[in-house]
Amino acid sequence: MKSVFARHCIPTKFRSDSGSQYVSAEFRQFAESWGFTHTVSSPHYQQSNGLAEKFVQSVKKMLSKSKQDGKDPYIAMLKYRNTPLENLDSPAQLLMNRRLRTTIPTIKNRLRPKCGNLKNTQTKMKQQKMNQKQYYDKSSKPLPELQPNDTIRFQHKPKGKRDQVIVVRNNNIPNSYVIETPEGQIFKRNRKHLLKTKEEKIEQTSLEEANENNHNDFDNINNEQSTEPSFVRRSERSVKKPTRLIEEC
Repeated sequence: MKSVFARHCIPTKFRSDSGSQYVSAEFRQFAESWGFTHTVSSPHYQQSNGLAEKFVQSVKKMLSKSKQDGKDPYIAMLKYRNTPLENLDSPAQLLMNRRLRTTIPTIKNRLRPKCGNLKNTQTKMKQQKMNQKQYYDKSSKPLPELQPNDTIRFQHKPKGKRDQVIVVRNNNIPNSYVIETPEGQIFKRNRKHLLKTKEEKIEQTSLEEANENNHNDFDNINNEQSTEPSFVRRSERSVKKPTRLIEEC
């Protein structure tokens, strides 16, 4: 991080997933000492960090194809960075205001630095995001907001059952909430993972009573089984020998 920041400057905001290296106390101290704000996307919700996930997917495909074809992966990365985007300049032009020289022949005039129109680029990028949002909203609808102490259910495991939890507070991130289980565990989840119900919340004492009752019932069953007399019952059904075993007179 320090090497990247020393080359491109310290950002004002830094966004990442919930990896252990980003939520550690060491990284928190690093953010405070270098003066940038760190925000974390919702756990188990890759869509909230879609830009980075899509870039990783593109690079993996690029490296895989380079290995299959026996070509240099650095040449593939160079061509990728020099390829213009949709209605925008290439990533190299947006970063360094110039095209990069590749293995493809080109004239020298096209490699000279040229400052682009920053406002025009920002307008195009904003319009592109608005178009993506418009297409996404056609097949989706906003979910109602949750309030503290709301009783909800969430799926802790991908294929597990939904457990009952309580909303603690908003996570200061859009559609992200901090929830607490009756056992006292704290989780951060996206609104998409939370299902609001009309159930009454389960208190910690009720869980302890339920566990105690289960233990008592188990002990009673064991006591009842121990008081019953132990004997072996014989079958009362009459047994007939097969005809092939009957001796002839």
